[in-house]
Amino acid sequence: MLILSAVPVSLLVRRAVEGGGRVDPRSSGVAPAFALQSLDGKTVSLADYAGRPLVVNFYGAWCEQCIIQLPLLAELERRHPGLAIVGILYRETPEAGRAAADDGHATWPTLVDPGGKVAEAYGVQGAPATFFIRADGTIAGDLLGPVSIGLLDKQFEKISPSR
Repeated sequence: MLILSAVPVSLLVRRAVEGGGRVDPRSSGVAPAFALQSLDGKTVSLADYAGRPLVVNFYGAWCEQCIIQLPLLAELERRHPGLAIVGILYRETPEAGRAAADDGHATWPTLVDPGGKVAEAYGVQGAPATFFIRADGTIAGDLLGPVSIGLLDKQFEKISPSR
C-alpha cells in the first residue's frame, strides 16, 4: 500500500518543486488530435474513434505500474464491449513496447509517438497516464500513476454511452 501511494505523492512533490514550466495533464476539454503509426505499420488517429468511448493509455515497458495496468485495461475492455483502447508508447522503443503489450494481453493498437509530441499535447510527464475520452471527443477524466480495476470502472462510467 505504501508503494502504491508513493508514486502519486512523488508526482505532487515533483510538480511543487518544478513549478512554473509544467503542463498539467488534460483532464477536460477537447482531446488533442493525433495520427500516429501503430506497431503494425498502420496510421491510427483519434478521429478513427469518433462516436465511441475511448481510453488512451501512455505507457512504457520500463514502468512497473504500466506493466501492472495493461492486464487491467484488458479486463476493462472485456467488461465493456464497445470500448476502444489505444496505447501510446511513452519514452519507449517499439520492440520493448510490443513485448510489454503482448505480455499484458493488450489487443488494441499500440502507437509510436516520435519525439513525444502527442504526450506533450496531453500534458503527460510520466507513465502510466490514462485518459478517458467521450464519444464526442472530449476528455472526461484521467488517471495518473497506479490504478485498480475499480478506478478504471469508475472512470469508464464517465464515458459510458449509457450515461
